[in-house]
Amino acid sequence: MPDNNRINIIVNEINYWKRNKLLPDTYCDYLLALYTKGESDDFSKSSSFQTVIPILQLVLCTLLLPFSFLVIYFTRFEDVLQLTILFLFLIYAIWCFKSLKKHTNNLSHVALVNALFIMLLFSIHLGKTLASGNFFVYITILLNFICWFFLGYIKQLKYLKYASIIGLIFAILYYFIKFII
Repeated sequence: MPDNNRINIIVNEINYWKRNKLLPDTYCDYLLALYTKGESDDFSKSSSFQTVIPILQLVLCTLLLPFSFLVIYFTRFEDVLQLTILFLFLIYAIWCFKSLKKHTNNLSHVALVNALFIMLLFSIHLGKTLASGNFFVYITILLNFICWFFLGYIKQLKYLKYASIIGLIFAILYYFIKFII
C-alpha cells in the first residue's frame, strides 16, 4: 500500500509538471508511462487534444484573411462597422500568435503574418475612410512595410525583413510610375 501511495504522489507531480510546462510533454508522457506501467490513458488523450486545439486556432486565424477581404470589398456595411470587424479580426490574430507561440513556435509565424496582413488592410481602409485623397493611403502602406522591417529586425525574422523590403520596393515603384504617368 505505501508503494502505491508513493507512485500516486509521483504521478500527480508529473501531471503538475506537464500542466505547468515545467518539462516537455514527451518527457512527461514517458515518465507517466513508466510509473503507471502503461496503464494510464490520461497522458495520451490530453496530448492528442493539445495538438488539435492549436491547429484549429491556426485554421481559424488563416481564414480571417479571406474574411477580411470579404468584409471590405463584398459587403455594404458602414465603414465604422467594417473597421470594427477588421479590428476584432486583428485582435484575434494577435491572440492566436501569442497562444500558438506558447504551444509551437513554428505555427505562430503563420498567425503573425496573418495579423500583419490584417493590420495592413485595416490601416488602408482606415486611411481611405479618414482621408479623401490617396496620399494618406500611400504613406500608410509605406509605414506598414517599414514597421514590418523593424519588427523583422527586432525579432530576427528574415522572411519578414525580405517581405518588407520587397513590399517597399514595389510600393515605391508603383507610386513613381503612377505619378509620372
